[in-house]
Amino acid sequence: MVTLHTDFRLTHVEVLAVHAEEAVKESDEIVKRQGTRIRFHNKDMDFMFNWVLGMGSIVGLSHGELFQLVDGMKDGDPGQWRERFGRHGDFLRSRAVSGKGPSAAQDKLAAAFCYRAVLQFSDPTSSSFLPLVERMEAEFQDGTKGLGVPLRAVEVPFEGKSLPGYFLEHDAMPRPLVVMIGGGDSYREDLFYFGGYPAWRRGYNMLMVDLPGQGKVPSRGLTFLPDMAAPISAAIHFVTAQAKCPPEKVAIYGVSGGGYFTGQAAASDRRVGAWIASTPITDMAEVFRKEMGATFKAPGWLLRAGLAVAGAVNESAELNLKKYAWQFGTSDYKSAVEQLFLQARPVPTASISCPCLFLVGACEADELKRQAIAAFDELKRRGVNVTMRTFLPEEGGDAHCQVNNFRLAHNVVFDWLDRIVALPPPKVDPRLLAW
Repeated sequence: MVTLHTDFRLTHVEVLAVHAEEAVKESDEIVKRQGTRIRFHNKDMDFMFNWVLGMGSIVGLSHGELFQLVDGMKDGDPGQWRERFGRHGDFLRSRAVSGKGPSAAQDKLAAAFCYRAVLQFSDPTSSSFLPLVERMEAEFQDGTKGLGVPLRAVEVPFEGKSLPGYFLEHDAMPRPLVVMIGGGDSYREDLFYFGGYPAWRRGYNMLMVDLPGQGKVPSRGLTFLPDMAAPISAAIHFVTAQAKCPPEKVAIYGVSGGGYFTGQAAASDRRVGAWIASTPITDMAEVFRKEMGATFKAPGWLLRAGLAVAGAVNESAELNLKKYAWQFGTSDYKSAVEQLFLQARPVPTASISCPCLFLVGACEADELKRQAIAAFDELKRRGVNVTMRTFLPEEGGDAHCQVNNFRLAHNVVFDWLDRIVALPPPKVDPRLLAW
């Protein structure tokens, strides 16, 4: 509730701008993604901090480094976030130059994910954006190489351009392939700890690819599409042709918005033998309607007025809105949402017959949980082999995409997939299991 002091000099527009400012301040998260506050009151920043802590359980920065980095940081200040993580990335990068072997490789990977953290609160239209992406990519690729992980950067042809990805392959033996897809906030480097590295350790070949609208791909003129099954099918075709041995079985694994994109592919591409989603989204337009907060309900001009009044308090909200417009290829976020409502179609779950695993955090947004339950019930009714795993607060993993317990999520996913494809134990260099 906004209380306005008596001031008859305020114009009608100024009064509305104050209301907009309050709406923006109260809506500092794009969608509900966790139940426990970790460090910040700003919900988007707190979720990202939770996320980078989760990264560190697999690869990247230690929890000690991370808490030191944010000590005394102003709550909800993207500028301080960028400055501190960028500076620490540069420090780790320079330390790697004087190091050698696995130690230098670890520093390079930690530097890469410092730069990744900076990108979360960066303007994708700025001149510094692509150079920062390239710096992240270089450190990531050097780091994985230094640790002996056979990760290969690839470009998947699509509509006369290409989609950047990474391919992890074991040998010339026939092995199942997992194609991993992220969401609206992800980069292909994120997919390494979300599923790529643990999948490879468990004996799977893994393709991690950014689709139109993801990562740096909008800078190539490829923005979000109504039908994301097409680029996923292109990725499956590409890696099948590139593999030393064509895969006998293909699974697709989507996180966040990737749960919607992979659902489209599971419904249309008969090569897909298993679908894993955290969470399964069947109607993206409905998620935007019900869960995206006041930032997508106010008229565009009114929200801009509120952001202008709020100033630095909501720079993170302003960056999020700008990023959405960039990813959709529109001039502003309001046009992006209007295009989504016009073009996005529900996933035709009646066409899905492959085995499915749905991961749901207990603290997900209500609409995401509702859609997951509805999809599970519909597939179960038709006799499809479908499993839903809900992660509770007391076990961790209850946040969006299980960022607060990646290892638990990996065990659930790959134990299930092992049963589906009857995969024998992998032969992996034991030195790689320790880091």
